[in-house]
Amino acid sequence: MVCFAANVKADSSAYVVSAGITGDGIFGTVDLNTGAFQQIGPVEPDGYFGLAQGPNGSLAALTYAGNLVSINAATGVPTQIGATGLGACVVPTPACGPTSAFSLGGLNGTIYATDYANSVFVINPSSGAATLLAHNSGIPASPFVLGSRNANGTFNFGDEAIWQSGGKLYATYDAWIFDPTSSSIASIAVAPELYQIDPTSGLATAIGPTALGIGGVADVNGTNYAFDDITNQILSLDLANGSTSVVGAFDSSAGVVQGAAPVPEPRPFMLLGAALLGLAAYRRSRLSFQRAK
Repeated sequence: MVCFAANVKADSSAYVVSAGITGDGIFGTVDLNTGAFQQIGPVEPDGYFGLAQGPNGSLAALTYAGNLVSINAATGVPTQIGATGLGACVVPTPACGPTSAFSLGGLNGTIYATDYANSVFVINPSSGAATLLAHNSGIPASPFVLGSRNANGTFNFGDEAIWQSGGKLYATYDAWIFDPTSSSIASIAVAPELYQIDPTSGLATAIGPTALGIGGVADVNGTNYAFDDITNQILSLDLANGSTSVVGAFDSSAGVVQGAAPVPEPRPFMLLGAALLGLAAYRRSRLSFQRAK
């Protein structure tokens, strides 16, 4: 008697959207075990902010131009859904106001987004239109235009991640100033903090301080993996208090991660199907061998 077993296990990986080396938006996967990055599909010239699992397993992202796009996970091709109504800030200038599009995440198929003021909106997945949920959400507003340059040559940056875990909606946010002459952080304008967002009211409650530079977080098999763009580290994020621990590093070819979502594991019936197909193939090969004899 020959026993056949299917040892099929999905890799621990996450979808990410990021600002690539050229500055364009790119989509791909990061292997959470090795940190390897695999780009999928073409670049998005306007750039991506945030990633969410939308209705029916779709993936949604926000662009710097304030548009909602749907990304085909297999091909990486983005399809524009429509304008959110949030401001465009493809090139950081003083014209980018507090209502400029900032980040995006989702909870149970509902898509949420923020602007520079960190107001919280619900996004219509069919049209892209944003509906205000909370103007003063409790997350600090950005103190500057993200990516803008100061008179002394320093640059203004901020990081925000929005994601779901355990049926709840979370966010991290920080803002800081970078000195390119010393390749160091000149100052922190808004300290990094972990928040829980009420999906009904849009109001955020601070949980605790966290790591600086988190651009995306994904709950994969119950562990919240955070991508730290300053250190290129993959962190495990504790939702009880915001503390983090290093679990690895991700390839710099991923660029600046600006959103993450889990890669779904194969469902049990899919694994069973793979096992049955393998068993059928084995039986055919045995039959062919017997006939050949």
